[in-house]
Amino acid sequence: MRPATRHNLWFLAAVILLLLPLCFHGYGSDNDTFGVIEAGRTTWHLHQPTTSRNPGYWTFELIVFVLARGGGHLLTNFASLAIAAIAIWRFLVIAERVGARFPKLVAACLIATPVFAIACTSTMDYVWSLLGLVLFAELLIADRLALAIIPATLAFALRGANGVIIFGALAGALATELYSNRRLTSRTLKLIGVGLAAALLGLPPYIASFLTAGHSMTFLGAMAGPAEMWTTKMRMGRFAYKSLYLFGPLASSLLAMALAIRDNTPPPTPEAVTDYHRRAFPIFGGIILVNAILFFDWPIEISYLIPAAYFLLLILSTTLLARTRWLTIAFLTATLSANFVTLQLAVPNAPGRSTSAHFQPALKPGQLVEDIHERDAVRHCETYDCWVEHNIEAR
Repeated sequence: MRPATRHNLWFLAAVILLLLPLCFHGYGSDNDTFGVIEAGRTTWHLHQPTTSRNPGYWTFELIVFVLARGGGHLLTNFASLAIAAIAIWRFLVIAERVGARFPKLVAACLIATPVFAIACTSTMDYVWSLLGLVLFAELLIADRLALAIIPATLAFALRGANGVIIFGALAGALATELYSNRRLTSRTLKLIGVGLAAALLGLPPYIASFLTAGHSMTFLGAMAGPAEMWTTKMRMGRFAYKSLYLFGPLASSLLAMALAIRDNTPPPTPEAVTDYHRRAFPIFGGIILVNAILFFDWPIEISYLIPAAYFLLLILSTTLLARTRWLTIAFLTATLSANFVTLQLAVPNAPGRSTSAHFQPALKPGQLVEDIHERDAVRHCETYDCWVEHNIEAR
């Protein structure tokens, strides 16, 4: 076993041991988690087809139904952690391939990202669909296009919005191909074929949604509250404010300051790494851009930005965070701190359904601390109604 591989295994073991205790705090704090549990039971046990929300999460609901019957929240959360560990392993491998100076430190930044740490230990589909996107991106870079269809199909079947993110990855790959050759090539057609194949193979869950919606397209409509929540001003405000809390205000400010300071001494890059850059970074950029556009359209939960965080950190690993070890450590510390304490800048008039907000800076418990507190309040719940009754924010 190569030393780098052995070190990665030790790193992953440490991560699993660090996050494992969080798996014992119930299914999660997200109301959608309990919709998933309830819909899975209704569909697969009572044989009354239903899904938790639009456009349809049948695939994940089936996975959770099987796991929850076998071991409750412990088994579903352990499964999420196992899937997350594979995604972190692939992050380390990709970071080394792109020539990251401090791959484990940047991987630690990913693990410390509050929404990622929460998703790793909760019964939600975020890390499950992320792994599909990661494997898809890797296979695109390696030009193993036929195999790339498999994880793309899984990602799309798990989460409908991933279909658009897959399009972003393919757009990046197509842009590279067209720029390099200045003409349509057989690979161009193959890339388009990958997208079409994944769309067709991942379509059955959405056909089920179409059928249960009475053969109508209403299942594509978002379930996101009254129109007053989604004025242009509110949409822009939500997008900017929630994006700031992906890594936390302190870490985001640190990145902004590092970006403003010019660095004229980038580390030398071997030719093999340069070629990997050329193929990988347009794909990563396509994923980040499309994920950001999707989030601007519906800036509801910060967790929607987990794919963007993953691939953005890979890009930062060879750019801003490649400058000095101390900058990477500072960013890691700032990101980690957002789990335990954070600066709240504004207060909404109605949490979860706000139509306005006012400036009110204050130090508040971090995202992970709040999540554990909320999870403990609903840890015995297995239905949406139970979550509503015991959820701290709803009181």
